[in-house]
Amino acid sequence: MDTKEKALLQKADCAKRPAEYGQSDRFAERIRLYMEKEKMACRGSRILAAVSGGADSVCLLMLLVRLREIYGWQIGAVHVNHRIRKEAGEDAAFVKELCEKWSVSFFLKEEDVRGKAAEWHMSEEEAGRTVRYQAFEEAAERFGADRIAVAHNRNDRAETLLFHLFRGTGLKGMGSIRPVRGNIIRPLLDTGRDEIEAWLKKNGFSWRTDASNETDTYARNRIRRQVLPYAEKEICAEAGLHLARAAELLARTSDYVDRQARDALDQCLISYKGREARLDVQAFCGREDLLQTQMLRLLLEELSEGGRDIGQRHIRAVQELFFRRSGRRLTLPGGLAARREFGQVVLGRSEEGTPQAFPAEKDLLEEVRKNGYAQVPAAGLGTLEISLFPWEKSHGIEQKTYTKWLDYDRMKSLVLRTRRPGDYLAINDRLQKKSLKEYLIQEKVPAAEREALPLLADGSHIVWVIGHRISSAVKVTGSTERVLRIHIRGGKENG
Repeated sequence: MDTKEKALLQKADCAKRPAEYGQSDRFAERIRLYMEKEKMACRGSRILAAVSGGADSVCLLMLLVRLREIYGWQIGAVHVNHRIRKEAGEDAAFVKELCEKWSVSFFLKEEDVRGKAAEWHMSEEEAGRTVRYQAFEEAAERFGADRIAVAHNRNDRAETLLFHLFRGTGLKGMGSIRPVRGNIIRPLLDTGRDEIEAWLKKNGFSWRTDASNETDTYARNRIRRQVLPYAEKEICAEAGLHLARAAELLARTSDYVDRQARDALDQCLISYKGREARLDVQAFCGREDLLQTQMLRLLLEELSEGGRDIGQRHIRAVQELFFRRSGRRLTLPGGLAARREFGQVVLGRSEEGTPQAFPAEKDLLEEVRKNGYAQVPAAGLGTLEISLFPWEKSHGIEQKTYTKWLDYDRMKSLVLRTRRPGDYLAINDRLQKKSLKEYLIQEKVPAAEREALPLLADGSHIVWVIGHRISSAVKVTGSTERVLRIHIRGGKENG
């Protein structure tokens, strides 16, 4: 049997609905249909439910227990004691008793979240979330679970959307909470908190109340207790529902844009080796602005293994590199860096403090005098091709960004290097000198980029700030007899 046939049989198997499961409990039936629609779990799955003891998680566990005979599921439950509240031990005992009553495997994880927050240098809220999901994965491995069910509901989805919008987010963050993320499933995500509590009361189920949810200590609590109630009272009674529906639409939109961005990224990549990616400037700049930012987000998330601390401002900063001169560099969170090269933008691991790597400094004019031609590879530049020609005044000057014509007889040497103290260039026909430092400041080249800027120098005289200007002292004039044509292969596309 091939893979396609197996998938079809699995889908058909999941869609079976035994006759004994009727419409007597429309709430449970709606959850069952939602789980099938989102393909959360199929027959024979081993599902671990995260159960705090609150209304949402008790409802989740009870529904999974009701559905396990229909689908042949094995159900387990994990409870995490954060050791913050004095009644936390009572919550654990409550969940354990439920599991014993309903023949559910029980796993308990106790962790000092306050201590972990201090150790990890993060808020208690963030540390608690990290501890919980670590505990879920550990218990899932012990139970052999292929799915972890958490009890986020429609209200949580609306609150998370607002939370992300207030803090600043991209399209992905606007999608808020997803019904399925890897092995995490959320069967209650399309269900309101009021519906959940009404169903529990109707069926005679009790639950625990977390006193911390009734305070305004956490930002999410303030949104839940103040912002949304105000919106529902003063603006629209169904504000929460509409926000959740908007989050669902934005999630689908984000998924679609990601697929388009992935296709576009494949066409813009020159190479992707190890932890370094090279993007073609011309191909990238031909894309829509939205696709550009989404391409960069996908790539930065991959390179940084998750995109932690990579925000919209970092993505925009990298995007701007595509429209800047060669030599520009950026340092990004997660040990990443971006740099603009000739016809390319390179993203990869940061080598902060390391100057541009060039071959051992040698006088390129010596080879030109001997052979009439010189060629030198340089990391981040491509290949410099240098040719010597007799000058005929009838010839035009082809001065492009990465192709320059210089007066050969006005130079004694030519070295490819980075800057040094005392470097200067001539800035006008009167050959007035300006220090290289002053010139780079005037051109608004960031200080962090100046040390790696490639230069062609004749002693302290900078004849070409590559990617910028040449010195007036080496310009071709009416008295020029021999010219040096310098072309950077790989840079001519931007000429």
